[in-house]
Amino acid sequence: MSQLALVFEARGKHVLKEIAIPEPSSGLLQVRVEAAAINPVDVKIFDNDRRGFVQHYPTVLGWDAAGEVTQVGQNVAKFKVGDRIAFLCIPGFSRDGGKSHTCRGAFQQYALADQRFSVKIPADADYASAASWPMSSNTAAGSLYKHFKLTEPWLSGGEGAYKGEKILILGGSSSVGAYAIQYAVLSGFHVLTTCSPVHFGYVKSLGADVVIDRSASDVAAQIIAAASGPLKFVIDAISIPVTQLLATQVLQEAGKLNLMLSPDPSLKHVLDAKKIQLLWGAGMQGWYISEPLWDAAEVHLASGLMKFNHVTVLNGGLNAWETAFEMHRKGQVSGTKLILAPQQTVR
Repeated sequence: MSQLALVFEARGKHVLKEIAIPEPSSGLLQVRVEAAAINPVDVKIFDNDRRGFVQHYPTVLGWDAAGEVTQVGQNVAKFKVGDRIAFLCIPGFSRDGGKSHTCRGAFQQYALADQRFSVKIPADADYASAASWPMSSNTAAGSLYKHFKLTEPWLSGGEGAYKGEKILILGGSSSVGAYAIQYAVLSGFHVLTTCSPVHFGYVKSLGADVVIDRSASDVAAQIIAAASGPLKFVIDAISIPVTQLLATQVLQEAGKLNLMLSPDPSLKHVLDAKKIQLLWGAGMQGWYISEPLWDAAEVHLASGLMKFNHVTVLNGGLNAWETAFEMHRKGQVSGTKLILAPQQTVR
């Protein structure tokens, strides 16, 4: 049987075409993809894959998806046909010894999911919202628990372990920022964040204690005043030069800074002078691989301790990819995750 997929054939070239529906091997699930999220990294890989994420063409991009399990491979114990799940995709993965590399990307109507990095979604959750969860939440958790080496809240003694400590999350209304706020709250932090005033209510609903206008002329001074001094932990969920500079201004000496993108070379002297411990999640070395996170996620999502991102579903199924990519290039995405609906695709 065949399906429609957005096939990445070469740098800068997507082709909507029919490909075979992949069959699940051991530990994998076949999923009818109802929602696929667009991440900034998809656009960067498409335009210029400088970090070599894609090793083999053709492939299918897309890191986040949600849908219904339609078939299970051998040795699958956690899921069954009919389950509604969100799952982390791995573009470029091959299940047939390198003959094809399309089965694990999100931008297609059927994809394979690894049971270890999949989660059942609440009965009242829609697929579009659920598709915002896998990569962004995993990245946010990695900032705290891999890079900062904090104790995970799902481990014994981990929930609320950092009560009274302060953390700053720059870009709290972004996808990663929103999940970072929620994990920091689970860990007990007093959370400060920045965003546009239009998103103040949203980030407060996630648990942020202090919200500061990202565009304020005295934003650094406001942060330091609210924190009663420089901070030990800063997550920069935006990581453009201006936010990286702000992070260095509000961090204490030997503080820890986590970036989503490469550090701005112009800040090296500041980082060195303050002995800031720089950590960043770009590339595969930044991945946080934690099966217990995915086990805990089902409980956190069902109980409401974790909330999905705000999302915007684009019309046109997979054909809407060009609109989505251009919105990211022009900086027109704020406080929401763009979602494609593969089952709505018309060739």
